[in-house]
Amino acid sequence: MPTRWKPLDAADGGDWLNPIYTNATLVTRFAPETAKSADGLLTGVPTSSSTQPSLTARMLEALDVQPGDRVLDGGTGTGYQTALIAHRLESDDQLVTADIDPDVTSEALLNLEAIGITPNVLTVDVRDWTWPPESFDKVIITCALPRITETLRSTVAPGGRLVANLFPPLSGGLAVLDRMPDGNLEGRFQTGGGSFMAARTAAPPPPPPPASGPVDAHGESRVPVTAFDSYHFTFLLASALPGVVLQYGTDDEGHTMRRLVMPDGAWAEGIFVGEQTQFRETGEHGIWDTVEGWWGWFVDHDMPKWDRFGLTVSDEEHRLWYETPRGPLVETSCVSEARN
Repeated sequence: MPTRWKPLDAADGGDWLNPIYTNATLVTRFAPETAKSADGLLTGVPTSSSTQPSLTARMLEALDVQPGDRVLDGGTGTGYQTALIAHRLESDDQLVTADIDPDVTSEALLNLEAIGITPNVLTVDVRDWTWPPESFDKVIITCALPRITETLRSTVAPGGRLVANLFPPLSGGLAVLDRMPDGNLEGRFQTGGGSFMAARTAAPPPPPPPASGPVDAHGESRVPVTAFDSYHFTFLLASALPGVVLQYGTDDEGHTMRRLVMPDGAWAEGIFVGEQTQFRETGEHGIWDTVEGWWGWFVDHDMPKWDRFGLTVSDEEHRLWYETPRGPLVETSCVSEARN
């Protein structure tokens, strides 16, 4: 059963603004080709939202905007966060806000102008637009990124900071990264995390392929079903298996199942019967080996939370580290290409 949303506007009377004053994420736009209306309710694939206010506040506190900063706000949405940032700056000219959707930026521009705020509003893909090098002191991205692109890394000025949610769709890790003297971005993940819709591209991406292919491996596993309920464990899986999707369900006999599907359709699944776990998988990714390796590491290190991990982003790689950036890589760490 798809989620159904109730649209609210001024015609609903005095109560229509009440949700804005709650600590909740509010869907503000659907993909037009998926939006349907029935019985006064909407269904569809959300493409834009107003971020949970407490998460917005936490991210802006981490960003630490100063009056003289030059700021890039990636993911304009309604313009709400843009307005909060503008309030901290000496001039609106110091602020650029960007979104890939022209309908979003047009509406946000009207919202901002209505309250006397006039930043630079651009309709571009903030990840790959040709920004001048070292052009922003602070960069905040409010859509989930699979990685920090080289364009984004190089746009942060010396001593500057970037705040972004990473490793969608499985993870809610929220990274606070500072520009180091060597040009790398480096920092820790926040304790509380924070999840966003995945960044979109100019052309809608094709739907992910269904799980497919013959079973290439199977056997017993020590990974319990509760492992997949841990945001901190799935964060590690997301870093090591880029783009992986977690599916919940049951097998043909009604046993609990957790399936991981890669962007190319390769999959691995665990079947949980009482205290026993059986796995099977297809493809050459070694998906379940990754699950086993990370679970062993995770348990051996007392199930560490997000803030025990950090990330170093250079022009060549993303380096996930545990406790200290100068220490060794975690045993099953993912090192991913960061080039455009």
